[in-house]
Amino acid sequence: MMRKLKHGVPKARLDFLRKVPMLEGLPDKVLARIDSHLDEVTVPAGRKLTVEGGGSYEAFIVAEGTAEVRVGDDAVAETTVGEMIGEIGVLKNVPRAATVTAMTPMRLLVISPRDLGWLLENETLSKRVQDNLARHTGGTD
Repeated sequence: MMRKLKHGVPKARLDFLRKVPMLEGLPDKVLARIDSHLDEVTVPAGRKLTVEGGGSYEAFIVAEGTAEVRVGDDAVAETTVGEMIGEIGVLKNVPRAATVTAMTPMRLLVISPRDLGWLLENETLSKRVQDNLARHTGGTD
């Protein structure tokens, strides 16, 4: 049986959200609100999550699995569990900066542009999302 906390969110899900770098240290009540803005999907190895130059319709938090990040013909990174991907295009309302392809089967938490905007209304989360964005863009806007 899945154990749920008083906020109605499974304990395992809150435990995972606590490990996401930009969500670390937030109270369970805030994590439960964030969770209500996320959808969970699984994808097979080989599935393209984003395509360089394509539309930016959602961002992802990696819950399980690994993906390769390519810019042009160059592999530039691999994702890690807890990392947010695809947020650059969503936050800046620009085409995707990279192609991200699942290297293994993956479990992803999906957040829409509207819900990502909701996250930015919280001062602590806004700073953390902006810090994450700076890491992905080398500190430039």
